[in-house]
Amino acid sequence: MAIQVKDNFLNDIEFEKIRKNIMGNNFPWFFSDYITNTNDGINKFYFIHNLFKQPCTISEWFKLFNNFLEKIEYKSLLRIKANLYLQTKNKVVHKPHRDYPYKHKGCILYINNNNGETFFGKEKVKPKANRVVFFNPSTEHSSSTCTDQQRRININFNYF
Repeated sequence: MAIQVKDNFLNDIEFEKIRKNIMGNNFPWFFSDYITNTNDGINKFYFIHNLFKQPCTISEWFKLFNNFLEKIEYKSLLRIKANLYLQTKNKVVHKPHRDYPYKHKGCILYINNNNGETFFGKEKVKPKANRVVFFNPSTEHSSSTCTDQQRRININFNYF
């Protein structure tokens, strides 16, 4: 699978605005009792926030990503989802999954530095603040927890 990694994707002011809001005490997170599917098991959970989801979800926080969206030159959005994984004592790699079963574009914006990699087949990307990885989300990929920070936060974009 071809992935493309770009560091310092947004200018410092724009990224800091997103980071402060997403990592702030006023950003709402919602519990998901599974990560890839309902067979994940009782200890596989995380927190999400759907910023945009077809057909009709648009969060009040969506506007934080206007400049980001201009930079990726999308034609149509499928979903923008914020993900928060809590620190674990030992790293847990989640089951591989596909975001949607049809070909489309995708990228992940990492909000904080941590050691919870994203796996794309034999390749892996370490989260770094303001790093973006572009990939085909209809192919299998997986997330993991981190052991070196309180939380691992990223934003997942699916689009055409």
